[in-house]
Amino acid sequence: MTLNGAWLCHITDSDTHDYTIPAAVPGCVHTDLKAAGILGDLYYRTNADDCRWVENCDVTYTKIFALTDDDIADNAVLVFDGLDTYCTVVLNGTVLGEADDMFIPWTFPAGQQLHAGENTLEVRFRSPIREVKDCPPRRGAFTTERINTRRIQCTYGWDWVARFVTMGIWHDVRLETPNVDRLEHIYVWTDSIHDGIDGALVAQVGVRAAFADVTCDGWVTVEISDPDGKTVFSRERRILPTAKGETSTVLSMFADIPAAKLWYPAGYGEQPLYTLTVKQNGNPIKTQKFGIRTAVILEVEDEPNSPAAEMAAKYKTYDQLIDWDRNEGSSSFVLLVNGVKIFCTGANWVPAEPFPSEETPEKLDALVKMARDGGYNMLRVWGGGIFEQAAFYDACDRYGVLVTQDFLMACGTYPEEDDAFIEKLKREARHAALTLRNHPSLVWWSGDNENAVSGDENMPHYPGRRAALEAIAPVLDALDPHRRFLPSSPYGGVPYASGVRGTSHNTQFLGNFFAWVREGNFDAYRTYFDRYLDRFCAEQPAMGMPYVSSLRRFMTEEDIFGDDVSVSEYHTKNNPGLGSVTLYGYVDRMARGVFGEYTSGEDRVYKMQLLHCEWVRLSMELFRRNAWYSSGIIYWMYNDCWPAANSWSMVDYYGGEKPAYYMFARCAKPLIGAISEEDGTVFVTVCHRGRETVSGNARLCCYNIKTGAETELAHLRFDNLSNESRVLYTPKMDSLNLDRETVLLLDTESTAGCDRAYFLPLAWKDMAFDGAPAYTVTESDTAFTVAAETTVPVLLLDVPYHLSENSMFVKRGETVVIQKL
Repeated sequence: MTLNGAWLCHITDSDTHDYTIPAAVPGCVHTDLKAAGILGDLYYRTNADDCRWVENCDVTYTKIFALTDDDIADNAVLVFDGLDTYCTVVLNGTVLGEADDMFIPWTFPAGQQLHAGENTLEVRFRSPIREVKDCPPRRGAFTTERINTRRIQCTYGWDWVARFVTMGIWHDVRLETPNVDRLEHIYVWTDSIHDGIDGALVAQVGVRAAFADVTCDGWVTVEISDPDGKTVFSRERRILPTAKGETSTVLSMFADIPAAKLWYPAGYGEQPLYTLTVKQNGNPIKTQKFGIRTAVILEVEDEPNSPAAEMAAKYKTYDQLIDWDRNEGSSSFVLLVNGVKIFCTGANWVPAEPFPSEETPEKLDALVKMARDGGYNMLRVWGGGIFEQAAFYDACDRYGVLVTQDFLMACGTYPEEDDAFIEKLKREARHAALTLRNHPSLVWWSGDNENAVSGDENMPHYPGRRAALEAIAPVLDALDPHRRFLPSSPYGGVPYASGVRGTSHNTQFLGNFFAWVREGNFDAYRTYFDRYLDRFCAEQPAMGMPYVSSLRRFMTEEDIFGDDVSVSEYHTKNNPGLGSVTLYGYVDRMARGVFGEYTSGEDRVYKMQLLHCEWVRLSMELFRRNAWYSSGIIYWMYNDCWPAANSWSMVDYYGGEKPAYYMFARCAKPLIGAISEEDGTVFVTVCHRGRETVSGNARLCCYNIKTGAETELAHLRFDNLSNESRVLYTPKMDSLNLDRETVLLLDTESTAGCDRAYFLPLAWKDMAFDGAPAYTVTESDTAFTVAAETTVPVLLLDVPYHLSENSMFVKRGETVVIQKL
C-alpha cells in the first residue's frame, strides 16, 4: 500500500517561522514551502539567500490513512526508501524508531500499532544543522558541518551550487506485509566469454538468488531470454528451507549462453540487454535486466626508458606534480571491456536537482541520452551527491554510458574513528551493492572523492583509509566480488593525487593553475595547458558561460550584459580556499587574457563561452593525441545542480547544451585530427577510438582568416588505423610562414567520419579575429543553414534545439547545414 501523495507539513523554528501547509511525498520542505507560496523562485537572481532560515527549523510530516481488518498483519512494516535525514517515525502515537542516513532505505515494524479505521503516521524531522552543532570541528572543503551528517554534501554549498539544506521524505513510502518464501535479491555476473564449439561466442554467466524465510521445499525456474525475447537458458531448481540460524537460502548456478551478444560502451559496439526471470509455479516473481560483458583495469608498469616512462619522467618535473609525486617509476591505467581497450571520454555527474526528490526519470534519461549523443562514454557519479535513481543507471545500460560510482563522501576528514559511522558506511555499501551490481554500465567503485589525496596503499593511516578498507571493501568483497573497488578517487600513485599512476584529478592542481592565471602570461597558454596530462584523468577542470537563452531564465538583461556582474558572481559561486580572487574572477582574467579585453557586455559573455570551448578543445586533443599513455579524460563536470553562470558543467541546469558541450562532442568523435607544436616541430596527428579499422585522407593547409585564401601544405593518406593515434606529418614550425592572419587547418575524411582541426600560431588575442564573426542563418523545419561572411572560429548558435553540431570552425564564404535533432 503506497503512502505517497498528499501529506501535511508543520514547519517551525520556535521563533519567527511557524507554518502548517499541504505537502507532497516524495518531496522536501523547500519544495512544499514553494508550492504553498511561502518561498518564491529560489533560483532567480539572489533569491536562494531568502530560504536559509529553513535549515534551522524542525519539520513534522503527517499522513492519515485508513485500513480495514483485512489490511492488517502482525508482521506489517513501514518502508521508507529515503528519509532526509534526522527523524523520529511515530505511528498512532507510538515511536517506531529513528533514522539518521539519507542514503539507505529504512524499515520499521508496524503491525502491532496498526488498527482498523484511521491511522496517523508522523515523521518528525530535526534540523540537520542544530543536530550536529555540538560535534567537534573537522577539516574539509567549504562548510564542514556536513561531514557529520549522512546526507547529500554538495547542497551545503559548493563552488557550483548554492546552499539548500533541506528535510523531508524524499523517496517512496509504503506499508508492506513481507511474505515467507520470498526472493529478496538476485546477482548476475559474466564469469567468462569463450569461443564455442561452433565458433560462436559462449558466455558463462553466474547467477545467485537469495530467498528469505523459506518454510518448506519448493521449486523455482530460472530463465534467461536474449534481447529479442528468445529463451536461451532454462533450469528448474529445488529450494530447501532456510537453515536454523540463517536468514536466507541462496541458490547459485552457472548458465552458458550460446551465440552471446556482448555489451559494449557507446562507440565500441551495441548494448544488448538480456533478461533473467525467476518463476514459481509458472509465474514470474522477479526479473532482472543484465548485459554480458567483462571489465578489467590494467595497471602495467612502464618499462624503463620506454616512451611512456620518459613521458612520465617529463611530467614529474612540472610544478603541479613536484609536490604531488613520490613514485618510483610509473604505470598505465587502462579499462578493457570484453578485452578491448576503451578510451574514456566523459564527465562527472552531480545531482540533477538540489532537492533530489525533484529529479524525474524523464530528466535523467534525457541527460544520459545527451551524454551518449555527445560522445560521453563515461559518467563518474561524484561522491558529494547521492546514489542516483534507478532511471539513471537503467539509461546508462541502454545508451552504453559507462559509470564509475563514488561512495558518498567528499573533500573532508570524516569521523572514521567513530564505530557508529563505520557501521553506517557498511549499511550504505550493502544497499549500493545490492541495488547497482547488476548494471553492465557500472565498471568500478571508488571509496570517496578526494579524502585520501595524500595517502597511498602502503600508509597505515590516512584520511579515508578505514572507511574504504574496513567499512566498504569487505561488503563489496562479499556482495560484488567481480567488480574493482578503488579506495579513493584519485587513486593509485604515491600519493594517490600524483599524475603518473592510476587515476588523477587535475582539479587537485587548480592552486598551481590559478597561480599561473594570476601571473598573466597568456601568450603561452597553449603550451601551459599541455602540462596537464595524466594516465587517466577523473576530474579535468574547464569553465565557462552557457548560452544567453539559459542565462535569461534566472537573470535580467542588466545582470547579463551590464557592468555590475554581482549576480553572475552569485551564480558562479566560489571556493573560499582561493583567497582574494573568486572563481568568476579567474574566468574573467582568463577570458580577457586569452581573447583580449571586452568591447561590450555581449563580448564578455561571448569570450567566457569561448574560453570554455578552448579549454576543452586543447585538453581533450592533448589526451587523445597521447593515447595510450593516457586512456581517459573525465571533465569536471557534466551537468548542473542549479542555474549557474560561469560553471564547470557541459550541460546547463535546464538540460540545454552549453557551447562547450558541442566542442566536447567534436573532440570525442570516433576520428579527429589534431595539430600541436613542441620545440619548433609541428605534429599532425589523427586519433581514432573504436573497434573498427578506418582509412582516410587528411588535407593540411595554411588558411588566411581575413581573406579566406588557402595554400595546401600536404595531402596525407592513412590506412589500417584502429583505436590508436598516429602522427602523419612533422614539418618545422618556421617553414610554414604562419602569422597573425594565417592558421593551420586539417580537414579529415575517413570511413569513420569527417573532422576539422585548427592550430593558431599565436595567442588567440594576437590573431586577426577582428570584431564579432559575421554570418547569416536560415532556418527550415529540419535544419539551420549557416553562411559565413567572415571566418567564424567557433560558431555558437543559440537555438532551442539539440543540434547535429555546433561550436565548430567555419571558413569565410563557407556554407554549412546543421541538423535539428
